[in-house]
Amino acid sequence: MSCPDISYAVQVLSKFVTKPYKMHYTALLRVVRYIKCTVNQSLLFPSSSSLDMVGYADADWAGCPDSKQSTTGWCMMLGSYMISWKCKKQSRTSKSSTEAEYRSMSAACSEIIWLRRLLSKLGIEMKGSTTLYGDNTSAIRIATNPVHHENTNHIDVDCHYIRELVQDRSISLKYISSKDQLADLFTKAMSRSRHNYLLSKLMFCDTQH
Repeated sequence: MSCPDISYAVQVLSKFVTKPYKMHYTALLRVVRYIKCTVNQSLLFPSSSSLDMVGYADADWAGCPDSKQSTTGWCMMLGSYMISWKCKKQSRTSKSSTEAEYRSMSAACSEIIWLRRLLSKLGIEMKGSTTLYGDNTSAIRIATNPVHHENTNHIDVDCHYIRELVQDRSISLKYISSKDQLADLFTKAMSRSRHNYLLSKLMFCDTQH
C-alpha cells in the first residue's frame, strides 16, 4: 500500500486472489524478489520543497485482456514529493482512449479537491488553481470547451464535473508529453529503464547509508 512502484503489479495480481494459478504465483514471486532487492528504497520528502500541489492523470485504454476495461492512474505531488497515488481498473468499458483518459482525469480531480480541503484544514492554503497534467489533447479540449458535444453524452457527468472545476479555477488542465507523464507508472507494465526513469522523477531513492 505504501509502495507506488509496485502499485500496477499489485492491482493486476489482486484480481486473482480468489482463484490463483501457477502463473500468478510466479508473478507474485517476481514482485517479492523486487521488493527484497529494493528494500532500502523509499520516497524522499525534502524539507526545502515548496507546498505547491500538481497532479498527473493517465489511463491505459482497454488494457485488460479479459474485460477490455481501462486502467486509471494518477499521482499528486506536493512540491517535489508524492503524497497520493492510485492505480485502479475502471468500472466501465471505455469506447475510446479519450474517454478512458477523461474518466481518469475526473477521478484525479476528485482527489485534488479532497486534498485541497485537507491541506486547508492543516493550515496550508492553496493559492490559485491546481495544475493537472494529462497527455491526451482531446480530453483536455473537451474539459476546457464549454460547448457540449454529442460524443460526450456517455461521460456527461464527468464532463460537467471537470468543466465546473476548470471554470471556477480550482483546476487548471495542461498537456504533458507521454514521456514525462509520471502517472504512466500506474497504468501499465513497462521496461526497466522506463520504470527507473519515472521513479527518479518521483523522488524515489535509496536511503541506505
